[in-house]
Amino acid sequence: MSGEIILLILRVFGALMLFCFVGGISWLIYRDMQITAVSLAQQSQPIGSIQLITEEKSEPTLFNLLPVTTIGRSATNLVIIEDEFASNEHALLIRRGEQWWLEDLNSRNGTLLNDVVLGETAVVTPSDIITIGNTHLKIKND
Repeated sequence: MSGEIILLILRVFGALMLFCFVGGISWLIYRDMQITAVSLAQQSQPIGSIQLITEEKSEPTLFNLLPVTTIGRSATNLVIIEDEFASNEHALLIRRGEQWWLEDLNSRNGTLLNDVVLGETAVVTPSDIITIGNTHLKIKND
């Protein structure tokens, strides 16, 4: 074999290797985009609800819960409570597996879980009462 043929074979082999590498990277990016799209679709679907407990209303107020739900006075929260003792972003409810976890977001007046000040992140069950200021909330089984 002459040197020219060997050089041609090496060039073709190199081009094929480069094509396979770029194709493999493209396929990995495509799969990652598919997985991300499915994950985002799941995060935007309600997976429960929380009830505002009041004595004066006969019809309960329900808020849908997403896997990550913020609670507070600000309109940017998923659960908006109109309570002067609530912070703009007061608390966070996170779904981990089959459990809801409640976290206080360093609010001024704190968050109570069953009349106990929430010091750290805690698991919330449907029978628990979350108190923010004068507002009481209860997770509903769906």
